[in-house]
Amino acid sequence: MRFTEKFYLCLSLLVLIYLSGCYAPPAFKPITTVPVRPPKKEVPCKETPYIESQLNRYSVREWKYIVIHHSASASGCAAEFDRYHREKRGWENGLGYHFVIGNGSGAGDGQIEIGNRWVKQIDGAHAGVQEYNRYGIGICLVGNFNGSYPTSAQMASLSTLVGYLQERCHIPSENIIMHRHFRETECPGRNFPYYKLLAKTARW
Repeated sequence: MRFTEKFYLCLSLLVLIYLSGCYAPPAFKPITTVPVRPPKKEVPCKETPYIESQLNRYSVREWKYIVIHHSASASGCAAEFDRYHREKRGWENGLGYHFVIGNGSGAGDGQIEIGNRWVKQIDGAHAGVQEYNRYGIGICLVGNFNGSYPTSAQMASLSTLVGYLQERCHIPSENIIMHRHFRETECPGRNFPYYKLLAKTARW
């Protein structure tokens, strides 16, 4: 077979292969569309002007710590906890915390309630350790943060309150602590965003 005949034979075969659909285009990665959620906007603390005007009314004694708690209940407010602490715990001064931050069930979402112990500048009954009751400002967020998370409004109010207390009472960030740091407890729950709080309130 002559060279020209071989050439045309090979060319014909290539054309047939191409037309028969055996040609494979270059491989490419399929584009997958994954819905991207916009970053969660930080909720500004609605309580800031009110709470600062209220807190500025009180003189303060020496405080060394800010101790964070959760109520371990789905709902509640300062009045409910005060009644429980008086009737069930037998605490003469009632509410063991200095502040309570509501979650929308019992008190407003992010609402900061000022307890009697802060108004009178007396020891808390929240810590179970004398050092932290005597020198620790107890803040309780309503909710059970083993099974859920604090609301955005609660965290915004907590950041504002902690920042104010740090400034007013000269409390360093290293002394913003959770109840479980010194007691055998899960309080304020496994889902409490402690390091997020510290990042927002870092000072001193």
